[in-house]
Amino acid sequence: MDTCPTMPRGLSRLLTATGRGAVHCRRAVLSLAAAVTLLCALAGYDVAARLVSGGYVPESAPSAQALKAMEDFGGGAPGFVLLARAEGGVDAPGARRAGERLVSRLLADSRVSGVDSYWTGAVRPGRPAPPVTDASPVTDASALTRALRTPDGHTAVALVRLRGGAGEVRAAVDRLLPEVTGAQGPLEVGVTGQAAALRDLESQSERDLRTAELLAAPAVLLLLLWAFGSLWAALLPLAVGAVAVAGALAVLRALTELTDVSVFALNLTTAVGLAMAVDYSLFLVARYREERAGGVPHDDALRRMMITGGRTVVVSAAVVGAALTGLLLFPLYFLRSLAWAGLAVVALAAAASLLLVPAALACLGERRAGTDWFARRRLRGAPEDGRWYRLATTAMRRPLAVTIGVVLILAALALPFRHAVFGLSDERVLPATAPVATTARALRTELPSVAASSLDVVLPRWQADSPRRLAELDDYARRLSALPGAAGVRTVTGLYASGRPLLSCPARPGDPAMAKATCADLAGRHRAAAGTWVAVSGPAAAYGPESTRLARAARAVSAPAGARLAGPAAELADIKTALAQRLPYAAGLVTLCTLALLALFTRSLFLPVKALLMNLLSLTATAGGMVWIFQEGHLRFLTGDFTVTGTTDPLTPMIAVCLAFGLSMDYEVLLLSRIGEAHARTRDTVRATAAGLQAAAPLFTASAGVVVAVLLALATADITVIKLIGVTVALSLLLDALLIRPLLVPAVMALAGPVNWWLPQGIRRRPPKSVTRPRTPVEPNAVEPIAEPNAPVGGRR
Repeated sequence: MDTCPTMPRGLSRLLTATGRGAVHCRRAVLSLAAAVTLLCALAGYDVAARLVSGGYVPESAPSAQALKAMEDFGGGAPGFVLLARAEGGVDAPGARRAGERLVSRLLADSRVSGVDSYWTGAVRPGRPAPPVTDASPVTDASALTRALRTPDGHTAVALVRLRGGAGEVRAAVDRLLPEVTGAQGPLEVGVTGQAAALRDLESQSERDLRTAELLAAPAVLLLLLWAFGSLWAALLPLAVGAVAVAGALAVLRALTELTDVSVFALNLTTAVGLAMAVDYSLFLVARYREERAGGVPHDDALRRMMITGGRTVVVSAAVVGAALTGLLLFPLYFLRSLAWAGLAVVALAAAASLLLVPAALACLGERRAGTDWFARRRLRGAPEDGRWYRLATTAMRRPLAVTIGVVLILAALALPFRHAVFGLSDERVLPATAPVATTARALRTELPSVAASSLDVVLPRWQADSPRRLAELDDYARRLSALPGAAGVRTVTGLYASGRPLLSCPARPGDPAMAKATCADLAGRHRAAAGTWVAVSGPAAAYGPESTRLARAARAVSAPAGARLAGPAAELADIKTALAQRLPYAAGLVTLCTLALLALFTRSLFLPVKALLMNLLSLTATAGGMVWIFQEGHLRFLTGDFTVTGTTDPLTPMIAVCLAFGLSMDYEVLLLSRIGEAHARTRDTVRATAAGLQAAAPLFTASAGVVVAVLLALATADITVIKLIGVTVALSLLLDALLIRPLLVPAVMALAGPVNWWLPQGIRRRPPKSVTRPRTPVEPNAVEPIAEPNAPVGGRR
């Protein structure tokens, strides 16, 4: 039996046995795969309905704890905002009755924790405010209630606060919005806010993905036909992808019974499943055809395909899986969902390819399995005549100049990342014409004080129930209102701005009726069993730099009790803290696992380090391009129009980074495999690198072409998040295919020379004797014949 010293002998035996069993029981394997795919599809058919948005803030974060406490106050950031207009004015009797009915309908839902409306003030289930009669307009309302109406009296708002988990909030939004929006008597009601934006984001994302799939399908089929050379072979990656995606959906469906799973895990599953299926199927089919071109009989070619190509598939899946495992260390179920989805689909794609490809090729038979309609167009003459071989040789003639030039280009592309400003996504990621987005713009224009960001400070289990404590709370509110970016502060002791009280509470006997109503309103809103609530009005941009600085400064202000902050800026600060705390551990885990796997695979210490550095250069350049395009708003004539927010979401690009890193490492493993095999034959680094690139480049460029076709279709989406993923990963693949693999890798290999293959004397192994085989003229589509399965990848020049 042939063995490969670059992997455990047991793995070699396992791959050989797997291939032999798949070939011997080929019809049973294919039938079983179809049955398992069907069962998994049935098990995971409703997974999309069980996935939730959110998962961006750690549950243990101070802002998450403060948000839970805010439910007792009926305050905090509203789940959604209703903007109501009336031609005759919102104070007209009919409009007020319609507004009160609207609030009553909202309070009847179990997930509504409170409503703050112009017509009723702040009300909560079980504690409704007395309705306003038809005969008396709201003349004695508090200042807080009056702020919910425009000066012209034609528009008013209702702030609706929700409680429960992400899934429960989504279900409540689905129930309520159809009933409380649109025409409500004389009122015309629109909606905006975080929960409403997430609902529209999910539905619009589904439509965009379906459109992208329809646009990409013809190009993908043509590219698969070109890459695999025949219709039957082109169906293999689709079959492998179907098994992997269906199985991963079943895994996600099971996970939803245990924990919340992000809706973005579904997008990652489909994209990674297709990409890995194309890669692994292409690696194996190419190996089989090269063995056949070298004169190896059909059955032996299938066996050798499993040993050589199967090794590449296993190592690639392990390296990509190791990279995804790092996401499990972050305390955010958004990132953990991506990790579980990626791990499941990568493992299933590898297993499905190792079973289905040999079984399918055995069923096709010797003639159809080796058919390649485009063989003569792929390569003419010897491998040295190939364009990739010549390009690599050219780069290695002046390796230092090429290395410096490429690194400078990548560094220049990475420079915009220095100006990255992080902020979470809001309704502006939706199309500008989306109802939620148009309502948000109207709210910011007509009622800027309501649309402004808020910072909610909770003093847990602390009550201002004595003159001393009232004085402490008054001093604390004054200092908060004096912070840069604070537009105003309100709490039990009154209203504040610029370090001074605008209204002091409790009200005195001679105060106007509105002042008394305001103080009573403040006392009712800002006291609860959970403690005392201090509301800070901030800048207009909830996730802008000013809001972030305000949250940081507010946390530094000494409070009468241990203060906890809630609100968009506080959440963003906690997300940054969680990422910064866990990132070193995640990066260390990924680095160690990747280095160990690649060291075992290549029998080298330098090549794994080089691979990681190449990927790091690629990802930093890609991140810079992402900031330049989406944060700063360049190239919109190419990517399609989107709203420029001036910020970069720190979490959504993680999907793009996962995809880009996984694909880059996949191609790196393939390239290192081919270079190592060529070096085992020639013992010449320059020739081995050129021959390896000539053998690997047609495979990873064909795979990249399929993925880029899908990504360019995603760039047509109306959702900025999907557009960002498509453009960012496509940019990464272009940099990888145009600069890193064909130029930088050969140049660095040439500079390193014998260092590429260095191992300490104590762990170096003597290469076993090679097994010879008959050599026949290669077919026009074949590159240099591969090494014997028992030939070492390592060694020294």
